[in-house]
Amino acid sequence: MIQKVIPILMLVAIAATASCSAKKNKLESPSSPVIAVMDTTMYNALGDSIYYIIRAPKKVEISCLPSQSDSLKRAINKKVSSKELEIMKFIVTNPKNYMTNTTVYGVFMPQFQAVYTQKKAKIILKYDFGLRKWGIFDADDKQIAMFDLASDNMLRFACKMFPDNDFFHNLLLTRES
Repeated sequence: MIQKVIPILMLVAIAATASCSAKKNKLESPSSPVIAVMDTTMYNALGDSIYYIIRAPKKVEISCLPSQSDSLKRAINKKVSSKELEIMKFIVTNPKNYMTNTTVYGVFMPQFQAVYTQKKAKIILKYDFGLRKWGIFDADDKQIAMFDLASDNMLRFACKMFPDNDFFHNLLLTRES
């Protein structure tokens, strides 16, 4: 009789330890996407209001800015399509772009800018590819934050969007050689 009870007790013990439960494991939660890590860095660096304008803009317009020494050229403006906007979001949300702001000995003179609008809010991202810096400015052109460019991805994007701009193409060629 004991020989029949022992296997039954062993089966009950194994079933109790290997049984399923309805409680979900916190680590397997589908509500925490991988992108949250990238967003956290950006969110902490900018704050919620600027973060949400960049993440979900109503409209984005980019501009190729003339150099300050060239008084004849004007800024060239383009609206960004939804496909190109996703590329811009990918570049702008790179967490490495929010890590450092090294002091450089030069004047910030942007050659490229992106104006993000959402309802009545407006911010401007300005890029100085020569200094490898980028800044966030409000609607009154006051600097909110300044960071180092972690890569040349926005320069590549500017080359794609403004194929006639020799400065962008020559600068990219010198960096990739």
